[in-house]
Amino acid sequence: MAATRPLAQCVSLALRGVLKVCELWLLLVGPGLNSKSLPHEEDTNFINQYVNLHNDLRATVFPKAKNLRFMTWDVALARTARAWGKKCLFEHNTYLDKTGMGHPTFRDIGENMWAGHEDGFTASTVIRSWFEERKLYNFEKGVCVGDCSHYIQLVWAKSYKVGCAVTPCSKVGNFTKAALFICNYAP
Repeated sequence: MAATRPLAQCVSLALRGVLKVCELWLLLVGPGLNSKSLPHEEDTNFINQYVNLHNDLRATVFPKAKNLRFMTWDVALARTARAWGKKCLFEHNTYLDKTGMGHPTFRDIGENMWAGHEDGFTASTVIRSWFEERKLYNFEKGVCVGDCSHYIQLVWAKSYKVGCAVTPCSKVGNFTKAALFICNYAP
């Protein structure tokens, strides 16, 4: 109900010629008007949850990786995830391989995405589902039997920075009242 009040105020203001301000406001917060439970990309509890889980899962890779790096949070990667997520499209960010576009330092940024119902989102469940794709990976041959691209990105040995964001969307693909979760990895 609270989400309709500001919208009603915008309509009222629009009648007085302040439509552009309301359009900007709706663009900035519109996708999240009904969201009450999704974490912000700079919430320390959210950051700690997904960074620690990445490191915990990476530590269980078998056979043990010799050069697997410890993951740490990167604010620019998280903000890029949020900015792309606001488009509410289940499509990979086309700017991640361009220097300065996805990150001020890194180029060729990796990306994992998940879309589903907002009520069903937890970072832990999504990240664990990506890790479960390990069952499709043949380590000896270095190939996947099916799609295990999320797993490969999650355990990519050279990556040591991660930034994730979850964005509420009125619709993503076939999901309404959706959440779009994106994790970016560097280098």
